[in-house]
Amino acid sequence: MNIHQLSVLFDERQDRLLMRVNTQDAQEVRLWLTRRIALKLVAPLELTIAKMESRNAPVTLADAQAQSMLVELRHDDFLQKADLKTPFSTQSTSLPMGPEPLIVTEITLNVQSKNGVQMVFQDAGDSSTAARACTLHMQPPLVHGLLHLLQKAMNNAHWREAASAPASAPSNGQASDDELPGAQKPKRTYTH
Repeated sequence: MNIHQLSVLFDERQDRLLMRVNTQDAQEVRLWLTRRIALKLVAPLELTIAKMESRNAPVTLADAQAQSMLVELRHDDFLQKADLKTPFSTQSTSLPMGPEPLIVTEITLNVQSKNGVQMVFQDAGDSSTAARACTLHMQPPLVHGLLHLLQKAMNNAHWREAASAPASAPSNGQASDDELPGAQKPKRTYTH
């Protein structure tokens, strides 16, 4: 699947991020990213970019500060060259994952030996829907682009402010949904 365009936008009604991927052969994949998944994805994406850029560096970088500076320079270089103004094309001829976006419950990142990243987005499904998965292979510029779009959409959703605010206990003395015994939480794995 050769990726042509990426889009990550906040859908206020769904309170999720809609990630859309157009391929060069006119296919579109749609993925819902919940707040929890999106927040958990940022740090592994940043680490993945650092790992890729370290592999591509002409010299071995001994310290974390030098690696961080390299990543920042490469990210700035990406933003200078990236086409962030062309609207996302809605002219796809097929939807291989179906018209309903896959609700991402797990993401696996694997840095490939040839500088690319394999990202597996999985939807565990439930009693009414079957499990589904989508695998994307991205080169470093697309990984930089995904991180940029993800951060921008999260800022538009004001999710970062909510994530950094101190958690407050429920005022009625009852447990929140995350604290209920037996409550199922989405599974996530991030492999580097």
